This record gives sequence, C-alpha cells and structure tokens, in this order.
Amino acid sequence: MLCHSTCMMGNIDTKHKQSASHEHYKILSAKAIARIETLDLNPIPEIYEVWYRYYLGEPLVIKALDQLGEKVTEDDCLKIYSELLSDQKRQDNLNKIGEQIQLSTSELSKLITAARSAAGEFGSSLDSMTVQLDGIKTADDLIKVVAGLTVETTKMVEKNKTLETQLAQSEKQINILKSNLDHVQKEAMIDGLTGLVNRKTFDKNIKLLTEDAVENGTPIVLMMLDIDHFKKFNDTYGHLVGDRILRLVARTLIDNVKGRDTAARYGGEEFAIILPETPLSSGLKVAENLRRSVEGKELINKTTQEHMGKITMSIGIGEFAAGESISALIERVDNALYDAKKNGRNRVAVAKPPQK
Repeated sequence: MLCHSTCMMGNIDTKHKQSASHEHYKILSAKAIARIETLDLNPIPEIYEVWYRYYLGEPLVIKALDQLGEKVTEDDCLKIYSELLSDQKRQDNLNKIGEQIQLSTSELSKLITAARSAAGEFGSSLDSMTVQLDGIKTADDLIKVVAGLTVETTKMVEKNKTLETQLAQSEKQINILKSNLDHVQKEAMIDGLTGLVNRKTFDKNIKLLTEDAVENGTPIVLMMLDIDHFKKFNDTYGHLVGDRILRLVARTLIDNVKGRDTAARYGGEEFAIILPETPLSSGLKVAENLRRSVEGKELINKTTQEHMGKITMSIGIGEFAAGESISALIERVDNALYDAKKNGRNRVAVAKPPQK
C-alpha cells in the first residue's frame, strides 16, 4: 500500500511538473506574440521564433535584439534568424536525412535477407532433385525431375530479377541521400551570407590546428578582424548595404588566405583568421595586406552613383603560446582588436604576451 501511495504521489508530481512546464512555454509564447504586435511586425514563423527564443533566454539572440534598442524591424529579425537560428534548421535536416538513411539501410538489410532465403530455398530444391535423380528408373521419372528443376530455376530467376530491381532502387535512393547529406553537412559548416566558414567550424578548426602546432612544435597565428563603423553603414544605408559590405570583406579574406588557413565569420561584423605554421612576423604581413586591401575599397550606389564611403577594418593579432588555452588566446587577440579600435581604427594591433 505504501508503494502504491508513493507511486501515486510520483505520478502527481510528474503531472504537476509537466503542467508547470507547459504553462511556462505558454507564457513565453504569449510574450513573443505580444512583442511582435507591439512592434507591428509581420507574425511569420521566423520572426516568431526570434522573439520566442529571446524570451526563452538564448544569450546571442538577446544580445542581438538588445543592441537594436526599441526600433526593431522585420529585416532586423530576419537577419538575426538567418545568422543565429537557421543552423538549427540545418541540424533538423541532418537528423531527417539520418533517419531516412537508417530506413534505407533497414530496407536493404531486408532485401539481403530475402536474397539469402531465396538462395537457400533454391539450394534445398536442388538437393531434393539430386535425391530424385538417384532414384530415376524410367524416362518419365527423368522428365518429371527436369520439369521440376525448370520450374524451380524459373522461380529463382524471377526472384533474382525482382531483387536486382529492388537493389538498384535502393542504391539509387542511398546515393541521393548521400548527396543530400554531403550538401547539408557542407551548408552546416558555412555562413550563408558570406560564404566563409561559420563559428562552429572555426571552433573545431582552431582546436585541431593548435593541437597540431603543439604536437609538431610549429607556430600558429590568430587574427580577429572587425569592420569599422559598421553600424553607421547599416543605420544610414540599410541592411542590404550592410550585407553587401560583409560579402565584400569576406571575398577579400578568401582571396588572401590559402591552403590550411581558415577564414571565418566569427559573428556580426567580426571575422577571424587562423594561420597555421606561421610565425607572428609573417602573420603581421598578412594582416597589413588585408587591412590595405579592404581600405582600398569604396562603396558606390550603382543607381545614384553616390559615394557611400570607404570600408576599413581594425585587426588584432597574436601568436599561440605553448600551454595556453584557446579561450585565453582568443581573449588576448580580442583585446588587441579593442586596442586597435581605441587607438584610431583601421590599424593592426599585436596582442600582449600571455601572463606567466
């Protein structure tokens, strides 16, 4: 009786928690909808998801929206969705393709089992025919055995044709799924707007490359780059121009990094470059070339021929120190980037050596 009472209380407690959780999500949803109505935004799923995740407490979404202040447009929301939340969509696609591959694998396994079963049945029939051949005494007996063998062989041929067709279809489906998987996996590594690798890929690459540097005793350099006055461009000319600037800078980075170098969109208007097997002196030359290359570009409105100003970048750079954590390296280089901004922008600043 005690056990029954305890179990009953456990069930009540579970239901209470589920109810509370359900109520919590309803409140978040109501807040999101209310905010969308207050801002007079179009309540499409992407914009709803942005505000729902804002009230859910996702730090990056909160930071992005809070930086915009009280005036948040639909374009702002869609940009945040594209930059911060569409990766989840890619992950959902990966999961879906994974499920489809498992299903195809299961179907293929069934086909193989059926083929084995058919081969086993045919083998048993042949064994039976062998026994019958040993007992043949007349021409009629032989005719019967041959007729039976013909029937069994015909059945096996038909089964094989069916299996071959099904196997061909399975192979085609698996190849399509593999192609889709490769495409989604590649998409999951790339920032959709700039074509550079995204933050997740950057985190993976810097871990692997610093481990290689430690193992082989080779230098490795990290750069953090930030577009100067980017918010001013956005506020003055709109997000389409802002996106154009981001793509233009990204193209410059791609053109100037080679081989195992990694150029990534780190977040917003900030970029990162990893230069393996590169000493600080060589990295500084690359950084200065990048700064000059970006500085040489000027935005012009193709419709009005209006000169919208030059693009410049501030850059922080530092060399990885043995025994240093990746987070410590990023912090040092990010501080150098801040120094470059503080001292006038459009310049390269070297990170201070790590404290011992």
